[in-house]
Amino acid sequence: MAFVDVSYPGDERIAYSNIDWDGSRLAAAFKGKHWKQLTPHELHHHEMTFLSREGLQFYLPAYLLASMEEYDGTSYEDIRPFTVYGLTLLDEDTARNQHLCESQLKDFEVFTPAQKRAIRSFLEYARDEWTDDFPGGESPKKALERYWGRDWQ
Repeated sequence: MAFVDVSYPGDERIAYSNIDWDGSRLAAAFKGKHWKQLTPHELHHHEMTFLSREGLQFYLPAYLLASMEEYDGTSYEDIRPFTVYGLTLLDEDTARNQHLCESQLKDFEVFTPAQKRAIRSFLEYARDEWTDDFPGGESPKKALERYWGRDWQ
């Protein structure tokens, strides 16, 4: 329910950049589609890290739901770790990472408190249930520790 009122970002605001190859491919694949229409196959071929802020807010539910599915070794099983990775705030260990971290924080701030709580619940589930999908089980834990584990009011 947290994402039910999010509006389609518009054809020109789906990807972070419509000029680079990955962004233009993602924009073309998602153009005119509601997140409910996207298949795991389409999501598998387009990483969410290339979405604009508006695109991320609108299409993230598709990635979260696809991550919840069991794939039994099919080629779509990487949706889960890529989704968690896309929600994990980078370490600020270098100047480049500091800049990227600031950009990520701006991306994450588009979400409402209810959406942030839904994302936190997803990451808690990932941490507790999919430990084999993440080396050392750290990715969901890092995402929660660095940003999403807060009490979003």
